[in-house]
Amino acid sequence: MLRQDRLLLGLAALLPIALMACQNSATPTEALASPPPAPIKLEAEKGTLTGVTASKDGSGFSGTGYVTGFTTDQSSVAWKFGAKGGIYKVVVGFRTTSGDKGFDLKVNGASYSGHFPKSDTFAEYQAGKVELKDGENEIQVLKGWGWYDLDFVKLDYAPVPAAIKPVPATLVSPNASTEAKAVMEILAKGYGKRMLTGQYDEKDNAFIQQSTGKLPAIFGGDLMDYSPSRVEHGANPEGTAESHIAQAKKGQLVTLSWHWNAPTGLIDAMIKDDQGKEVDAKWYKGFYTNASTFDIGKTLANPESREFKLILRDIDAIAVQLKKYQAAKVPVLWRPLHEAEGKWFWWGAKGPEPCKQLYRLMFDRLTKFHKLDNLIWVWNSIDPAWYPGDDVVDIVAVDSYPSDHNDPLSNVWDQMIAQFDGKKMLALAEIGGVPDPDRMFKFGTRFAYFVSWSGSIGSGREDPARLKAAYTSPVVANSDNWRSK
Repeated sequence: MLRQDRLLLGLAALLPIALMACQNSATPTEALASPPPAPIKLEAEKGTLTGVTASKDGSGFSGTGYVTGFTTDQSSVAWKFGAKGGIYKVVVGFRTTSGDKGFDLKVNGASYSGHFPKSDTFAEYQAGKVELKDGENEIQVLKGWGWYDLDFVKLDYAPVPAAIKPVPATLVSPNASTEAKAVMEILAKGYGKRMLTGQYDEKDNAFIQQSTGKLPAIFGGDLMDYSPSRVEHGANPEGTAESHIAQAKKGQLVTLSWHWNAPTGLIDAMIKDDQGKEVDAKWYKGFYTNASTFDIGKTLANPESREFKLILRDIDAIAVQLKKYQAAKVPVLWRPLHEAEGKWFWWGAKGPEPCKQLYRLMFDRLTKFHKLDNLIWVWNSIDPAWYPGDDVVDIVAVDSYPSDHNDPLSNVWDQMIAQFDGKKMLALAEIGGVPDPDRMFKFGTRFAYFVSWSGSIGSGREDPARLKAAYTSPVVANSDNWRSK
């Protein structure tokens, strides 16, 4: 992660009608024979308004108006209404004339977050799914980022979720190693049936084992300090790769990130941002867009440039390390250029085309020039504009830092499954804290694995009972059984 102001993703997900029927004391046959309840539409202007106002200015809104003025932390619209218990799809009517805006939703006390795209006219946002109870329910739309107009919230009873389509177990790397193929086959076989647990950082891994008696199936590491521009400034990564390999020998599958310090153009100073706020742009922040003048677009447009040669130098330096894993017969879930569409890292700062070109350059350099055959290629974005292509991606992943760790992330799952169902395996490459696997599976959110980010579960950041429940859930696999379960 290494960024505090992340987009908060997700709402809630799918639940089979048969299961909901059982919860409502009816047999599955009776429930399936019953007609689904009618959609529920909650007009914003008819809700309980706090710190916001109803308006009729303009056109294109539903009902008799809309609500505007989400500018303070107390801004909210709330409704109380009766419903049949179960899982409901959520659609929110909105307008965002000043750009993308995050919003928060609370349903019977459970918190979810979403993200409206920019829209100068009133539009509908598919906001995932939530769970309602029999009888009275309460929904609140809270400020989030604010500065948007709210038209309505519509709830539709969710249908029985379709089964996840099987995904190919083949790898995109030419001449993939036996070990990498075996891992992909295991992941593909269990996809949709179980979720592998994962954790970044050795200290956090140890904390989980002490707290739950379980070692995560996946260990997350970072090759950041092997970046040549960091080594030039005194970074000493000696032994990092070897420590990851040691974790693999304990039975863990290794996933690697690379917070790639820009090859050149490091600002290496304290600077002021556009609002006059002081920002740390020292050399050790060199993976951030605001800490470097490096322009990946111009660099890739000039293959004869010094900067292009430095790109190759850096990839070659990382290849030296990746060959250590290869020599040890350790397959790697390789996740380069993560979170590119956020544009806070230099590899995404110039938009999708240079980033995709860089990813494909790295793929060719590592697999064809360096003959690395132990990499399982993980692309870390769900925006289709940034997708580099089926021929260079094995797994599509997302990072999420929900405000409520119980959020089953159905919103982001729905977006991903719509694009990649049966095409690519889906994973949760980073999450703040530990998710609730049972709740995720109940709602139909079935990532192949999750990996909690470094520092997000220890020192009181995560409820020990939740942590233990997650790692002992019947729908997860840990280091002791991920290969066989």
